[in-house]
Amino acid sequence: MSLTSVQHAVVKSVLSGDTLVIRPISQSSLYDKEQRISLSYIKAPKLARPSGDPTNKTGLTVDEPYAFEAREYLRKKLIGQNICYTIDTQRQKRNDISVNNISYKRLVTLVEQAKMNKRGQYSDDLITNHIRNVNWTLDDPKRFLKQHESSPPLDAIVEFIRDGNTVRCLLLPSYHLVTIQIAGIRCPMIKNDGHSEPFAEQAREYVESRLLQRQVKLIVSGVNKQSLVGTVLHTNGNIALHLLKEGLARCADWSLTFLRSDWRQQYRLAETLAKDNRSKIWQDTKTDLSSTDAAEPNGFSSDEYQAKVLEIVNGDALIVRDLRDNQVRKIYLASVRAPRAADFHLPSNTTTSRLKKPLYEIPYLFQARELLRKRLIGEIVRVITDYIQPANNEYSERFRCTVYIDNVNIAESLILRGLAKAIRHQQDDKKRSSHYDELLIAEHRAERNTLGLFSSYTGLHPVTNFIGDANNSGARSLLSTLQRSNWMEGIVEYVVSGSRFRIHLLKSDWIISFLLSSINCPRFERHSSPNNASPKQESEPFGAEALAFSEEHFLQRDVYIDIEGIDRGGNFIGRLLTTQRQSAVLMLVQAGLAKVSSLARGAADYNELLQAEERSREEHLGMWTSRAESVIEDTDNESESNYSTANESLCEPNGSDENDSSLRRGIVSHISSDLKVYIQYSDRAENLEQLQTMLQVLLNQKALPDGYIPEEDDLLAARFSVDNEWYRARVEKIDENNQITVYFVDYGNREVITDLNRLTILPPDYTQLPASAHEYQFAYVRVPSDDDQREKLRNALFNLIGNDECFIKVEYGESTTEYISLYRTSTKENLIDTLADRNLIVRDQGHSYDELQQVQSNLIISDTVFE
Repeated sequence: MSLTSVQHAVVKSVLSGDTLVIRPISQSSLYDKEQRISLSYIKAPKLARPSGDPTNKTGLTVDEPYAFEAREYLRKKLIGQNICYTIDTQRQKRNDISVNNISYKRLVTLVEQAKMNKRGQYSDDLITNHIRNVNWTLDDPKRFLKQHESSPPLDAIVEFIRDGNTVRCLLLPSYHLVTIQIAGIRCPMIKNDGHSEPFAEQAREYVESRLLQRQVKLIVSGVNKQSLVGTVLHTNGNIALHLLKEGLARCADWSLTFLRSDWRQQYRLAETLAKDNRSKIWQDTKTDLSSTDAAEPNGFSSDEYQAKVLEIVNGDALIVRDLRDNQVRKIYLASVRAPRAADFHLPSNTTTSRLKKPLYEIPYLFQARELLRKRLIGEIVRVITDYIQPANNEYSERFRCTVYIDNVNIAESLILRGLAKAIRHQQDDKKRSSHYDELLIAEHRAERNTLGLFSSYTGLHPVTNFIGDANNSGARSLLSTLQRSNWMEGIVEYVVSGSRFRIHLLKSDWIISFLLSSINCPRFERHSSPNNASPKQESEPFGAEALAFSEEHFLQRDVYIDIEGIDRGGNFIGRLLTTQRQSAVLMLVQAGLAKVSSLARGAADYNELLQAEERSREEHLGMWTSRAESVIEDTDNESESNYSTANESLCEPNGSDENDSSLRRGIVSHISSDLKVYIQYSDRAENLEQLQTMLQVLLNQKALPDGYIPEEDDLLAARFSVDNEWYRARVEKIDENNQITVYFVDYGNREVITDLNRLTILPPDYTQLPASAHEYQFAYVRVPSDDDQREKLRNALFNLIGNDECFIKVEYGESTTEYISLYRTSTKENLIDTLADRNLIVRDQGHSYDELQQVQSNLIISDTVFE
């Protein structure tokens, strides 16, 4: 081909005022036969390049004067245009130009005219005004975003295409060179090792042919590392939409959040269109028919329904009653991830399995639960089942739903406050929230505003637990304080039975066990333990109904309580009001699910309770229905009494007894949480009283030694927190944080002491005296495995025994443990048999119990033995 023949091409880019990159008009690939040509007979000023750029062969880091204006003149004239050209020479030598060349002579004439007219670089304007001050890097992208996110779209020139969704732009007129990731899409990735993803090169070619060196508008909406995230708008449209329609890109969930809602819908629609047409990256996509299922197992269907919220389970699950069939279901918020222990740098010795109360120990979990509780509990909500999460080794099948209250997506509200995060689904995972984009936007806003999980605040909500045997003494120490605080605000965290609750006192962040006074409420069933050591016990008539009533009306509700007293088990007793000032006691009685206790005489509302009970009886409500009334009457003496004091009995003596000749008198000083009983023998009571009197005199009158450091198994003197008196105690355990567990050897109870000033050396004369508390276990009794059942049994024993003297009979022994029966000295009543008859305790049929019963049935019980 002749050098002077006319050729045709398209201008791909303009490198400077005298150099172009061209490509053939028709080609199979954008990079086929690309050529770099220079204009004959002219030399334009050179543009600068970054100092570390390997293409910077001139070494210029600052533009030569008028270099940018020269480049821009050609760019605006030629970019993307079809041109015709001739090649004068393959390598032009600037010093070998024929002065007789017609083209050269014309150019010389034009130069003279430009000089005469003072155009361009021949003008009188300052040279510095025509040198760009290019900012090659963006030092603080977040600051730049804050400055420009509310401003009109920025003018820019696309200088480089890295891949289909990443471009380099020169901002005008600031001359910032920035990297822009196109928001809302992800194109196939180009890799330097030559193993690029399918259609990656095509995506880049598509963008280059339309945007390279074009003037565009930029909408900057986010930051990803050192790159800006935004939308690139050309006069012919939004390049992202075109890439999606062509099947050269897919929607990117994380960056869709930077777009307006109407744009997001357009992006999703364009992607769906490409999928349906199986264009480019979607050509191997198979049709997913899973989403067409009309119904799901377990009665769930994909249509929406209304439900009443009964309980909030942590920060992402609800217990609801489906109003269509009145069934109770557990649902999870779709695409929502509540705070987890694994998300935080908890102490190295802490694992999820060791967290006793995750609600208070995992940051922001309590706040998340509270937001849901305050907005949803007891309310009617709209539920849409979005997808079903299959079961795995950790959990069973989960129904993931979007929940609305007053047209507010509660999941979006939760994430917007930084109290949860959106689950990051795989790109092609269709099992996601029907409003997934809104959840991602909410998370982005929470992160930008440093709220909740994205803030530097710890987010912990510590509480103090006063439930259980270990906290009995602590609970008792609160009694006077709580009695002075009338009607304290709290949350019912758990319903144990119809009249027993665990309550979180909000002002002090204390968790207490609370019993309703003035009523007897039927017991609920006790589940069997895993090893069947404690078999399942059926609930009393209407025990389940009473529990369900209290759960529906009081569980996780804001309430007000008034403390009247405390029982031996550390359970506070009193009244409970709802936020509508409704009495819980009255509500249970009105529903026929509780009876008025005779111990309620003198209460301010005693007559009102009696009237309510009479009305429920007349209307045959609850336990007063005709089918159940006879059963209730037969079991009347077996009802649980929640209103008790230290010296009151649960029942009347029954006059029956079992006996042999080996009896000893004693007083029950303590019953532990595992139902070990500690006895003080009556014949040594006077010695114990003298010991205690002398101990107080000795230790209160003399100065205590400073710097006493106890060791395990030391016998010492310890101040008991309830009465602040000194008692003999043995050190059982010393934790690393100086928590010292002591066992009071004369009474059988234990306490954790942290103040070393409450411990001192025991006088030598008192270390040799034997312990007054003797440890036994109840004979032929199965200890309940359930903590609440053991607490109930302990309370019943304390109330039945009081401070009365008992007969102790050793039935048998195993190893170093002796098993006893207890008899009331005044009535010859076998206290364990009484509790067994009331179904408060379960007899163990082991240890030759049947043989013993046969022997005892042949004995003639003499009243003189008990005298």
